[in-house]
Amino acid sequence: MLTSFRELLRSRWAGGLLFGLVILAMALWIDDPSSFLGGNSGKAVSAGDRGFTMSEFDQQVEQFLFRQRNEGGITSRLEAVETGTVDQLFAFEAVRMARLGYAERIGAEASLDAVLQNVRETEAFNDPLTGEFSSNEYRRVLRSNQLTPERYEQNLRDTLTLDLLARAADSALFAPSIYRDLQASYLAEARNLSWFTVSAAMAGDLPPPSEDDIQAFYAERTESFSIPERRSFSIMRLAPVDFVHRVNVAPEDLRAIYESQKAQRFSGPDSRRFVEIAATSEAAALSAFGRLAGGARSEDLEQDAGITAVTSRTATQSELPENDLNTELFDAFTRPGAVVGPIELSGVWFVARLEDVIPGTPIPFEDVSGIIEAELAESEAQNLFAQAEAELFDQIGAGLTLEDIAREVGTPIITYVPLTQSARLDDGRVIPGLANRPDIMASVFDGIENVVSDPVEGEADIVLTEVHEIIAPRTPPLDEIRERVEAAYGATTDAERLSSFASELVDRIETGGQSMADVTDALDINLLTTPQPISRANAQAANAPPNALASAFGANEGDTFSAPGPGPGEVTIMRVDSIQRPNPDEIQVLGQVVGATVDQSLQNDLLEALDAEFREAIGFEVNSRALDVYKQQILDQQQ
Repeated sequence: MLTSFRELLRSRWAGGLLFGLVILAMALWIDDPSSFLGGNSGKAVSAGDRGFTMSEFDQQVEQFLFRQRNEGGITSRLEAVETGTVDQLFAFEAVRMARLGYAERIGAEASLDAVLQNVRETEAFNDPLTGEFSSNEYRRVLRSNQLTPERYEQNLRDTLTLDLLARAADSALFAPSIYRDLQASYLAEARNLSWFTVSAAMAGDLPPPSEDDIQAFYAERTESFSIPERRSFSIMRLAPVDFVHRVNVAPEDLRAIYESQKAQRFSGPDSRRFVEIAATSEAAALSAFGRLAGGARSEDLEQDAGITAVTSRTATQSELPENDLNTELFDAFTRPGAVVGPIELSGVWFVARLEDVIPGTPIPFEDVSGIIEAELAESEAQNLFAQAEAELFDQIGAGLTLEDIAREVGTPIITYVPLTQSARLDDGRVIPGLANRPDIMASVFDGIENVVSDPVEGEADIVLTEVHEIIAPRTPPLDEIRERVEAAYGATTDAERLSSFASELVDRIETGGQSMADVTDALDINLLTTPQPISRANAQAANAPPNALASAFGANEGDTFSAPGPGPGEVTIMRVDSIQRPNPDEIQVLGQVVGATVDQSLQNDLLEALDAEFREAIGFEVNSRALDVYKQQILDQQQ
């Protein structure tokens, strides 16, 4: 629906024109454009002086997987490759590099001062005890997210730079109403669907495979049965928790912290006593503001023109409604005597004067001493951990063995039998603790026998690895893995049979004169339907298999099709029974709602149109072969 306008934005003509507009817009932001410094080599993507190697890209992949695991999403590099996620990440990073390379060329990078200010203003980096920025807390938070300060600050600087570029490019771009209406029509279109699910068992039994079948299957897929390189190794893990037992907290320190923070942390909510003035107009409220600020008594304002109420109140913040007036009254910097407002609420203007702050009731020291002690111990353990982290590099540089280092630190070593890089044993079982730490396995498979690795910084820990033995990859003969081959043969033939069976059912409905009900009656299974028409916006309400739903909104009325799922070894057969399109009044109302989304979409398209100009200006290059090799290595490692 937005194709024509988007094609205009993506055209070379528009790109050249808009390229000049962006230069003009960015001149408002750039004080000292610098000259281009060219030349990069050995990179998967080169964009002026910016770019990345496949090793750096792999770190980006791992960061993505780390977030996905925490959110219950994709968990492995193999899954990222198979779902196309790796290709999407690579394309995304390539676009980022092109834009960053161009920004660097014209001197439009965010300043280091802006980066440092952002870091210091991020509450997650504040010390939990003092509420101030803490370098130890900064490193701890970054470590828990598998980031180094250098990498985080570079990412932050890049983000600020890209935001600057985007704001300069799209500051005045808005979609015409016709495009908003088209998008509204697209989203409001509703469909009635019917569907049923078939399984491999319904497709009928297949005869047992012959020896020739198994041998042919093995011959065709020999590489998939190969055993990748395996390595036996030891690891030493060091985490802040290892140092907690070494911390002794003095009772007087606990008491001192309690007394210093009692009012802020260890007391019930404080109350505010204040006088509140309600007025019919902003002018009347401003007049009341001036008189209150000048020290007038609240009762003296009761007869003033435009004043409708003068109220004295005492309350905690939770006892008052959430609005800007109450937020200002309870601000930590608002002191007795301060006047806040005027603020308009539901047509009435308010001002208020804070008369007194009544502290909350303190929580007894005995009830919170354990909390304070735990926080102090954790904070000191972080300091000890940071010291040990620095010492590790010295110990590695001194040529100490992993056993020597572990003895110095007082941490045990864990030794593993030969594993693949995906942390699999010979029998295919996975070691979960290592499968979820590809950074450790990467260190092992980059390592040299009997040499201690560089520290691997993970989620709140540091790990050293040492390789003991490297076992070359091999392809086992059929007789050695017959059961595995036979199982794979069965799974493959079942999938092929199910696919053929599903296609046959679709043909019966599409061209064989049978209805959906005829087919389900013959199979003695349930036919499901949408209780009411569903749109793209509320498709999940149908409780239909997601893969089938995704295809349903690309099909025509009366179409029947198959889609994988909802479960393994199942296929859904779905039919689009009817399509209902919105009327003009509905389109007009919804068009106003989706306007911001359409504007954002077109603004993104504008940046895409400019990308071609950016790439040409900086000599942008992509090594697609490097990505292919990277993906193939991941696929090979999982066999």
